[in-house]
Amino acid sequence: MTHIEHLDPRHLDAPAGAEPATAVPWWARPRGVVTIVLVWALVHVLIATLLEVAVNADDAIESYMVQSLELSYVPRNPPFFDWLLWGLQQIVGTGLLSFALLRYALLAGCALLVWRIARQMIADPRLQALAVYSLTAIWVIGYHSHRILTHSNVMIVGIAGTFLTLTAITRRPSAALYAGLGGWIALGILGKFGFVAFLAALVLASLLEPTYRRALLDRRMLVTVLTAAVPLGIYAAALYIGRQSVVAAAAQTIGATNAGWDDVLNAFVSSLAGYALPFLALVAVVFLPYNRGEGARPSDEEHGPPRRVLRTVMAVGVVATLVFTLAAGTESLRDRYFHVFLLLLPVYVFAELERLGGWRDRLAIYLGLLLAMNVAIAGVRAAVPLWPDPRLCGRCMAAEPIYKIQTAVQARLGDSPTLVADDRTSAGRLRAALPGARVVIVNEYQYRPPPRPATGCARVTGIVNGLPVLLPPPKANTVEISLKWWSPLMEPHRWSDLQLTPLRDDDPLCR
Repeated sequence: MTHIEHLDPRHLDAPAGAEPATAVPWWARPRGVVTIVLVWALVHVLIATLLEVAVNADDAIESYMVQSLELSYVPRNPPFFDWLLWGLQQIVGTGLLSFALLRYALLAGCALLVWRIARQMIADPRLQALAVYSLTAIWVIGYHSHRILTHSNVMIVGIAGTFLTLTAITRRPSAALYAGLGGWIALGILGKFGFVAFLAALVLASLLEPTYRRALLDRRMLVTVLTAAVPLGIYAAALYIGRQSVVAAAAQTIGATNAGWDDVLNAFVSSLAGYALPFLALVAVVFLPYNRGEGARPSDEEHGPPRRVLRTVMAVGVVATLVFTLAAGTESLRDRYFHVFLLLLPVYVFAELERLGGWRDRLAIYLGLLLAMNVAIAGVRAAVPLWPDPRLCGRCMAAEPIYKIQTAVQARLGDSPTLVADDRTSAGRLRAALPGARVVIVNEYQYRPPPRPATGCARVTGIVNGLPVLLPPPKANTVEISLKWWSPLMEPHRWSDLQLTPLRDDDPLCR
């Protein structure tokens, strides 16, 4: 959504004050950065589709939601992720591949946008590349994103695209860029409501920086507003017509309030540290000891303004989060919530490191540690289906072979049944495992998939992730099924027990 200027590789590889182009290693050149990002994404796509056998909790909820295309599904989250997933599933089906392709397309796209931002804030291509690769040292991205996060992945693409485009406007403003900015804003808000907090912090930080202030006060900003207003207005109308309250959903997300200030502060510090570590620890250990500042590069008017704006965004965001959580008295703060303000933390840290100096002789150490961390994370992911021990992966949802019930379901209910589950997570996991099924849940007050002709109907109880759960007494026609986990390195094997109880087609649960 932003104009990409013609790239001269010689210019990119030899910024002012840096070594000549021949000294720039392949991993820091444009082709190398793109290749490494795509290889990282491909490795995790292969793990998710070839080794894992079931979707995780967050994916399961979205699997349940996208049984139809709606303007709005539930008020807690906006619908852009669901639109993307629905469209992708029309092409590749409802199984694991659709979730893996969407997740890693979004993460790779975010990484490449962050690289473009790094090139606007950092002169040396090596530090630009490190800023991108260091996203994987932010634990929410490098580890948690493989197991959780859906709408947040759309939001971070919107955050990166918005900051990149606004910075481009400060240098070469055009109506096309202002329209693109509106598109990124709409994408961010339709991705996750937390984007609004980032946008507020960005506007405040921009008003404090002259070049960004001029960009915001330009009359062409009206183009941005109008571009964003069209899709956001349609979505707002859908919320109004469907009587969905975003405010009530947000209050439910915040959860219990009136917690003590010490508990709130502990939750805040834990979440902030959980987001920024191990990235900050890794940078501090490698680059700070005995740093004499060799090759320090003074700030200039090209790279200084975006660095200062980003610094203000992060500072304002962290302080505002602390004030809000203390005022609300809530402990419902998670490390992933800091995506809103700290996504570009690696870019800022390496921009400051370029000013500090003393980093050139330590690149190999940092890259080696970063590579080792990513290999270990990929190894753990690959190990979970092979050895799904609760001590390694808890419920180990991605290793539970729900797909094995296909034979029993099709034999009794046909290829297009309606299945009734106890909750959204169970329903979504069933749909991912049984592509032809329509899944509903017992008590649903918001989204319910539209009815369709079915070859049979049954209630499924006991998608319990291998944990010992007491199943209800079977009825006369109940079929009890035990699923043996595919875990060649684990003895004894894990099992999942479930019940399949056929229902009449006119049963209210089946409608």
